[in-house]
Amino acid sequence: MKLSLGKIQMSTTLLMRRFGYGLHQGREISYERRISHQPFPRLHAYVEETKKGVSINLHLDQKAPTYGGVKMHAGEYDGAVVERELARIKKLVALYE
Repeated sequence: MKLSLGKIQMSTTLLMRRFGYGLHQGREISYERRISHQPFPRLHAYVEETKKGVSINLHLDQKAPTYGGVKMHAGEYDGAVVERELARIKKLVALYE
């Protein structure tokens, strides 16, 4: 699911850290937030800066890629967990405005 935010007066890395996310090591810059002490499931976010503001594309990674060299995963792009997380982020955004 996508969440569009207005202009933010801080770097996207600092913003995502304040939301509880760490930098995810991958081909693209993205951020992750673990739900438990295990690597999976985890929340995974791609952040895009545009002229209008910041857009966060969030999904839930259920497990690690298991498709033999293909970069695919069992991700959920909607559902209760993703919706609750977006609601949590919206509340935090209100604190920084």
